[in-house]
Amino acid sequence: KDIPPRTVTGTVVDVRHYTSGRLQVVVENPIISPEITDDNTPYRIRLSVPKFDDLPYPGDKITLKAGLLSPPLPSMPGDFDYARQIWFQGIGATGYAISKPEIIEKGAEAFSITTRQRLAIAEKIRSTIPGDAGGLAAALITGMRSGISRAVVDDMRHSGLAHLLAISGLHMGLLCGVAFFFSRFLLSRSEYLTLRFPIKKWAALIAIGAGIVYVFLSGGAIPTVRAFIMVVILFLGILLERKAISLRLVAIAAMVILILTPEALLSVSFQMSFAAVVALVAVYEKLAARKAALPVKDQRKSWGQQISFYVGAMLLTTLIAEVAIAPFALFHFNKLVQYGLIANLLAMPVMASWVMPCIVAYLILAPIGLGALALYPMSYGLEFIMFVAKTVSHTPGAISLVPTMNLGPLVAMSLGALWFGIWRTSWKKFGIPVILVGFMAAFFTSQPDILIDNGGRIIGVQDAAQEISLSSHRAGRKTRGRWAQRFGQEEAEKWDQKPVDNTAYNEGNWMSCDKLSCLYQPSHKSQGMLISLVKDELALAEDCLNAQVIISLVPVHVNCPSAYLVIDKWDFYHKGGHAIWLPENDGGWITIKTVAGSRGDRPWSRGR
Repeated sequence: KDIPPRTVTGTVVDVRHYTSGRLQVVVENPIISPEITDDNTPYRIRLSVPKFDDLPYPGDKITLKAGLLSPPLPSMPGDFDYARQIWFQGIGATGYAISKPEIIEKGAEAFSITTRQRLAIAEKIRSTIPGDAGGLAAALITGMRSGISRAVVDDMRHSGLAHLLAISGLHMGLLCGVAFFFSRFLLSRSEYLTLRFPIKKWAALIAIGAGIVYVFLSGGAIPTVRAFIMVVILFLGILLERKAISLRLVAIAAMVILILTPEALLSVSFQMSFAAVVALVAVYEKLAARKAALPVKDQRKSWGQQISFYVGAMLLTTLIAEVAIAPFALFHFNKLVQYGLIANLLAMPVMASWVMPCIVAYLILAPIGLGALALYPMSYGLEFIMFVAKTVSHTPGAISLVPTMNLGPLVAMSLGALWFGIWRTSWKKFGIPVILVGFMAAFFTSQPDILIDNGGRIIGVQDAAQEISLSSHRAGRKTRGRWAQRFGQEEAEKWDQKPVDNTAYNEGNWMSCDKLSCLYQPSHKSQGMLISLVKDELALAEDCLNAQVIISLVPVHVNCPSAYLVIDKWDFYHKGGHAIWLPENDGGWITIKTVAGSRGDRPWSRGR
């Protein structure tokens, strides 16, 4: 439950900066007021605190006054569960500071040296390259995104370039790849080393070392560590003289990651990263086999052919990755970036061949005080990427909103794609119809006819145009946004209240409200079904005699003989938000899903 402001004392384990200037501080082993027993005290608390002069670092012990909040419930059944995400991070509560934190004990220097260095490096980068380019450079090197403006972040998201902001598989693969090829190139300049030593393996070890430095420098976020594990496994293929990139090694990398962090399976970054990697490896394995079958003379290319090959490979890579991650992007975000292929085709060559080599150069030059020599040229590449993002995102039709699809179509498309990519025989063709079935099923997802939020403060109803309209625009801003997103809308309007008359009633297409309740009759479902949305118990006496469905924001203590379904305040209290599907025709079944039912009995859902 939520707790009013109390004194919180604990050890800082993580500090992050907001673009607003506030800090996000994670405190471990907190000591709260005596009203909180040890059994109920969370292991970690994430607090939003105002920025102050004496910044805390990991290892410091701080005390402050803060209000504590329980993790929010999903906005509707099946929605993203924030409590599950932070439970795996050991965080049991969030909160907000109402006083300036006081550092009562400094932590050991060794405990916070990485964070101190990251903060210093990020500040140095932003002072060397002013503006958003400096903020983007600091984000790519240290993982600290506080210097990037909201406008740039939105442009990157709406242009399909948001994956460049978070240090993950793309960045780790590019950085280690640049380190590998560059070090191998330098080592090959020596005839003595080339003829006597396995310089390819040496280059692989150097690339792994570069990845280790990048992990620590970027803060060691979970997606970064996950990407590093995958890269290490790929380079182990070189060290063991096996094919460096193959579906077997991708499968081993996924297995290792899921053994270490099984919760990653449900994360967006894991799903999209491996969808892109599996698709790319499957396609390029096939192309490599065809190339190997060609005579040697047919494999030689002129400079013009090499440039055309590079552009074609970049276009093909971008197209494959975009197609592979599209189902997951639609499932999680309900957005289709129309020009993402164009944006990536323009930005990715600059990112791969200009920005990432500059980052490698910075890692080499910064320790000797010459990091600016790499930062200045890097800034031109970053400015170009931001220009592409802004131009593409502001092009009409850049973003299309789509309604949420069920999990079934996503699973079908994923399994079909895996079957098609993994098999080497004619069996692979059976994956195509499975993909098509999943694709077609995505268009027939039935959205809820009625949504009620966890507190029973907002009710949403679906109209004949398959859009949702709301009972109120005053409460639940985030809930309203998520509901609109589910239906593929920018914003959900307040429902249209029409006066009750016989014509409207007979057509079954009206809603009428007074101070006590609203009467609603959907036109796109079973004709004649009357739904009462009760706000005051005085309305129950009349509505219970007429309505077939009673949804009451107050307790129902009277008998409702005509109602098939009665949901009242206590149902919301015990089961959370509700999603209701009305029957398509008379005699059909009413389907109900609740937040509590979709969450199940899990450690992060108990007591809520």
